[in-house]
Amino acid sequence: MITVKRVFIGNGDESYIQDGFTDGLNIISSYDNHVGKTIVMQAIMYALGANALFPPTFLYRQYFFIIDLEVGDKPLSILRNKDTFVVKDDASIETFEGKGAFDKYWNEEIGHLPSIIKDSSSILAGLALYTQMAFVSQTERNSSKVLGGYFKRDDFIEMVYSVVGLGARQIDSRTEVELKRRKAVLKTRKGELSKQAGMLRKPGTSLAMTSPTADREETTRLIQKLESIKNSIGELQKKRSAAYTRRLKNEALLSELRSLNRDIKVGSVVCLRCGSEEIGYKIPDSDFVFDITTDDMRRQILRTVQRRIDEYGSEIDRLDKDVRNLQRQFNAAAESRELTLEDIFAAREGYRDVEEVDRELSEVVDEIEEINEELKDFARVDKELREDRSSFMDSVLDTMNYVRRTINDDSGIAEYEGLFTTATNVFMGSEATEYYLARVYALAKHVQFQLPIIIDSFRAEELSSAREDRVLPLFRSLPNQVIFSATLKGEEAGKYRGDASINNIDFTGYEVGKLLSDKSNEAFAAKLAEFSIRIA
Repeated sequence: MITVKRVFIGNGDESYIQDGFTDGLNIISSYDNHVGKTIVMQAIMYALGANALFPPTFLYRQYFFIIDLEVGDKPLSILRNKDTFVVKDDASIETFEGKGAFDKYWNEEIGHLPSIIKDSSSILAGLALYTQMAFVSQTERNSSKVLGGYFKRDDFIEMVYSVVGLGARQIDSRTEVELKRRKAVLKTRKGELSKQAGMLRKPGTSLAMTSPTADREETTRLIQKLESIKNSIGELQKKRSAAYTRRLKNEALLSELRSLNRDIKVGSVVCLRCGSEEIGYKIPDSDFVFDITTDDMRRQILRTVQRRIDEYGSEIDRLDKDVRNLQRQFNAAAESRELTLEDIFAAREGYRDVEEVDRELSEVVDEIEEINEELKDFARVDKELREDRSSFMDSVLDTMNYVRRTINDDSGIAEYEGLFTTATNVFMGSEATEYYLARVYALAKHVQFQLPIIIDSFRAEELSSAREDRVLPLFRSLPNQVIFSATLKGEEAGKYRGDASINNIDFTGYEVGKLLSDKSNEAFAAKLAEFSIRIA
């Protein structure tokens, strides 16, 4: 399991540090709103790679966010500033420029992230989507969709299936889509040819008397296919060139860093402007500088840069293979039919004559039959996958409905029918609160994700004390760390203090709208120094 130990928020002017988390059930509470509970909750998820959902008055891009974690029994610290991540463990410090690079690191070093099929391609479901299984924000709650603009709710469902081994087929999925597209084209062509053949068989008409030329429609389709492949090759070549450029820049940086030999026996490397012997490395578009004065830190940065070079090399190799594969497809398609300049001109300008209609019609019918046989095989696999998916989702929904019945004993309440509602039937008020509690709990039970469960304002919209008392035992029973936040009423003074099963982090007395101050600046600067970072 992944558990949060400490949270650090700050910059050079103000900061805040929250510790005292336990592995079990934690509730951050206060009697006032706007005292910083949401900022702490969002800081945790933001540092874990989630989308930013901070209150609009909190200018999060001006701050650094650090979380100390335990991943299993391994300590790990993650720093995020904008979309730059720095990860520190006992042995190394690594930097990642962009959420995609951090997603890849997480997938390889911390925990597996599933792949999903989106727009007919296999992509990694990044932390911005993955964390939504475990994280519920106080704002932007909508039971009909996921947070963010790129992924959709179907992507979330596909991600859940993928985690439990029921992901959509990848290469075969694209093949099936292409077969269905080809079958649709052939059916249209069959209709056209049948009509032409019928007309040509009328008395006084003979196929033998027609002039055989290249069929304009088939030529048009071939040329379109060749142009599509050519465009794809061009896009891949652009990506490959960009990867080459990035690798060259990092190789140049590596050479410069290696040239800073600080073990010389006479003299030392100094800054020509100020005379300081301290040197630093600044990541592009970031607000901080790594202090690489020491050999140890410079070695850490060198390892990070070398890893980046290796990753760009792997990307170039992959793109090379993809380009060669598309080039083979282009050549095979081009050789499948001899094209003249007249063919291309006719195809593009819209001219045609009839060419062996009966022969082509026979070939079209044969190809349709072959496609039907292939699609039968896909249907068999799809049927098994659909059955397994249906069984799994039934189990998840059974658990969601069990949680809802446990929380809300109203016998007339409708049951959940999916992980999301329709856009016209969005849950509101306490129903929305119950829905998110049920969904997170059910996914934790059946998907068994390792993330901490973070629910901001878990009693939102007047979830009654009686229903709250039914919720807490459910989440205490999970192996995940659980962090809730709650705003208490005046009569609920000391509500959680007497319960040994709850770790209450009390924000009572915190100033409204002023979580950060200069009181923790020294400790915050010391934490940044662990990453060998100075604020630029």
